[in-house]
Amino acid sequence: MERDKDVYSLSKGYSPFIYQRKNELIYCFPVSSGHADLTFDFIITELDLEVIKRDQFRFKALYFVVFYEAQSTFGTGHSNPRQYTIEEFECAKNIVLYLPEKDLKLYIKKFSKQKNLAEHYFQYFSKVMFSNV
Repeated sequence: MERDKDVYSLSKGYSPFIYQRKNELIYCFPVSSGHADLTFDFIITELDLEVIKRDQFRFKALYFVVFYEAQSTFGTGHSNPRQYTIEEFECAKNIVLYLPEKDLKLYIKKFSKQKNLAEHYFQYFSKVMFSNV
């Protein structure tokens, strides 16, 4: 993960960040699963970057969703690992960045349940609190 061309991040540790490569904005995020650590890079738009910069909740929610989606494609217990696709990332990104906030909170709860995560795991993962929806 080269971080010398950073455009935006919330922290310098193990977290997602956005950097510029030529004329493209790249959303980069780390994922670990068992003994494997990978990073994923996907192109985003200027509008996506504007939303991310304006709304830390959505930035953290995006990482939460893509982290668990990507993690489910490799690592311990996956005898047949597969690639996390551009289409999967685009779908997750568009949901998280552009759903109305109330719908996004419901989506996160549903996503957590599907991934067998504790009901309030998103709050733990992201350090974001939200009231019952």
